[in-house]
Amino acid sequence: MQSAGGHMRHRKAYAMRGALSTTASSSPSSSATIKFDFDNIRNEIMNYWLISEAASPKGSTTNARYCCFTYHDGRREYLKPSANWHWLDKELSSNFAGETGAVHIYKGALAALSIRPINDDVLEFCQSHMANEASHLQMFEYIVPDGKRTKLLPIWRLAGFTLGFFPTLLGGSRALYVTVEAVETFVEEHFQDQIVPLKKQNACPDLVKLLESCCEDEVHHKEDAARRLLNQDNPGIDAFWVQPWTSLVRGGSALAAEIARRV
Repeated sequence: MQSAGGHMRHRKAYAMRGALSTTASSSPSSSATIKFDFDNIRNEIMNYWLISEAASPKGSTTNARYCCFTYHDGRREYLKPSANWHWLDKELSSNFAGETGAVHIYKGALAALSIRPINDDVLEFCQSHMANEASHLQMFEYIVPDGKRTKLLPIWRLAGFTLGFFPTLLGGSRALYVTVEAVETFVEEHFQDQIVPLKKQNACPDLVKLLESCCEDEVHHKEDAARRLLNQDNPGIDAFWVQPWTSLVRGGSALAAEIARRV
């Protein structure tokens, strides 16, 4: 019988061999995604799942079944709708939900602007940020299989639209910028909570690059919203509602991310 260390070495060998044996396929069309090897990222995620599954109680009590997988065996198990979700699967599900919600925040804001026009700067803010979030969503659509996505996407679409629509309609650009800054502050922390552990484990380097790129974009969105807010004639950052609303948005974002990890 092999030792646990031997099992782990075999798991890694099979996982790496599988990653090297894949062939390239079409990638998302956005120019923002050209620098990433999406097929390799998908393999990194699957390899992480194989190792996590083998280390789980189920994997360790089935005669080392998971360390003897061929690449295609592993892929078949990973893609099963009934397959376990491990830490990285849960995090990527929450990312998928978050990017879905982000796109719909700006859709909601644009819908509000069609009712309550403000100025071209606000319109440009929404359109440019929405395009960037859509490119993020496209990347996650490519690397996260259907069975590893939250089942509550219709709720995230509605929640995102509502979060963009009503603040913009009722509070104008000031409320929109405060909302976006609050959301993106949470998202920056959310991505870092994934990037830091993966780096410590020396795992999924290409996925880490993608997450870092997305995080940089979200930081830009946060800073852009803050800059535009402060550049207004009456930014009103000390208004009574700003701090409670910011706390509510950040807390709601954290709760939504946790739900997306579970369902």
